Amino acid sequence: MKNLKKMWAVALCGVLMNGSVWAETTLKPTVQECKNNSCESFQVGMYRVKDSLSMKLLLEKQAGERVVVRLLNQSGETLHEEFLGKKMKKYARSFDFSQIKDGRYTLEISNGDERILKEIRLSTTDLIETPARTLVAVN
Repeated sequence: MKNLKKMWAVALCGVLMNGSVWAETTLKPTVQECKNNSCESFQVGMYRVKDSLSMKLLLEKQAGERVVVRLLNQSGETLHEEFLGKKMKKYARSFDFSQIKDGRYTLEISNGDERILKEIRLSTTDLIETPARTLVAVN
């Protein structure tokens, strides 16, 4: 009787451990990186607005897909996050970088299975006034 209880306990532990390993591997889906601004379920267009520090994002997706738009800083912290519902097919958003510090930012557009990453580099060049110079030629 003791051996039967031990055998059942070992078998139960084996099943539980095998189930937990299987569950852990299925919880981490792989995200496919899309190229050329186009995935199977959504497409992205992005451009800078002339003479400003604004970027315009245009997105077109299939109905029934949920998409997340995130703006991340260099450290990976989320500065802006927006969820697009299943019924929405077209989306446009303007991002104003005039009040943000210089640095590298990443715009991530993802539906959980596919994603597009856009890198934005913001740098301001300061104008420095140089003193006036004169050239004098002496004979």
